[in-house]
Amino acid sequence: MRLSRYVLLLVGVLLLGAFASASAQEKVTIKYAFWGNPLAIGVEEDILNEFHKEHPRIQVEPVAVAYADYHTKLLTMIAGGLAPDVMRIDSYYFADFMDAGALMPIDEYIQRDGIDLGLYYEVGLPDSSYNGKMYGLPWGTAPLYFAYNIKMFEDAGVKPPEVGWTWEDFVEAARSIARGTGIERRYAFGAPFTVIVYILPFIWSAGGDLFDVTRTKFTLDEPQTLARLNELGKFMQEGVFANPFELPSEEAVTRLFSQNLIAMRQAAAIEVLSMQQIEGLNFDVIHWPTGKDVPQTTVVKSNTVGISISTKYPEEAWTFLKFLRAPGGPGDYLYAKAKRIPPTSKIPELWDLYVDPTKPPKSIKEVTELISSKYGRTLPLRKGWLEIEGILIPALQKVWSGQASAEEAIATVKPEIESIMKARR
Repeated sequence: MRLSRYVLLLVGVLLLGAFASASAQEKVTIKYAFWGNPLAIGVEEDILNEFHKEHPRIQVEPVAVAYADYHTKLLTMIAGGLAPDVMRIDSYYFADFMDAGALMPIDEYIQRDGIDLGLYYEVGLPDSSYNGKMYGLPWGTAPLYFAYNIKMFEDAGVKPPEVGWTWEDFVEAARSIARGTGIERRYAFGAPFTVIVYILPFIWSAGGDLFDVTRTKFTLDEPQTLARLNELGKFMQEGVFANPFELPSEEAVTRLFSQNLIAMRQAAAIEVLSMQQIEGLNFDVIHWPTGKDVPQTTVVKSNTVGISISTKYPEEAWTFLKFLRAPGGPGDYLYAKAKRIPPTSKIPELWDLYVDPTKPPKSIKEVTELISSKYGRTLPLRKGWLEIEGILIPALQKVWSGQASAEEAIATVKPEIESIMKARR
């Protein structure tokens, strides 16, 4: 009788082990949502192919959507109970996704698997954290560089910007470079000015900001900020800056920059890569002009890749996220090799893969690290950011065109913006 019990117990253990082994080998499909153009989608597909080689049990199904529609579609999927298991989120929308309870905290996974967050550029981490917890791993941490056309500086006899340059240096250079009339006009600076990130570096260098430190008070009506906004409007009306209404996109800025008609511009990593492909264009990058006692004037923006709170496969989703975004992981190297995004982590070998020493800008690695350590600043993102932007930009366009002073424009929209901030705390 006792022997029979042992036999039954042994059979049970073997069956349980066989079942567990079968479960461990069972294929799982998870969905990964991201945005991108055809080239970017190709890079993501290459990364997925490499992941499937290492983890054949986990099948990752891509959900690729054009950026313009991406976040709206993602929120619709989440509301309908169809959230992808892993999703990339632009930092502009991060607070709204957290408000919707879309992502799960991943601190336990980070600690369990020994992910060293110290290897990331520190300025990129806030865009993946919320109320002291990590809800994703950084993707695409990079400055919005200040790019300058070397030929235009040389032609004007103006010394190129140097590390530590100030707002006063910028104004002096701008007024020296802007010259000519009609189609021969040379502009010192050009940007569409259609989003807040174009404006904030100028405001920061004046000692102002969009909100207070708690992000609960709208502060664009402070005297130093209003003075700077009026100054920007004057530059546009005088032709020191290119007319923003004639620059509908970054592509338009790139065209005039490459034709030696705009000397200075803002450039995200994707614009830098685009300009590298233009034959004969010689340019470099630097941090944005600093203000008095305000070195941090360059926007450093990151995005995040997180795991859905409703995923049925959290372990598999984490395995993929770790492959994709852990510092020094396969995804880090594959992105750098493809030159899709600048390195998000401080690993020298990644820069060796990303930088092409035969092409400008020659200072991109050093400037990126300098901005990340000293001159960079994250956006004061909060709930309702895009709603606020949608109200603020048309008001500022009246300042750019000379239809209103900054004082008049800001006073007009302040009550509506404060109402949004109160409703979206």
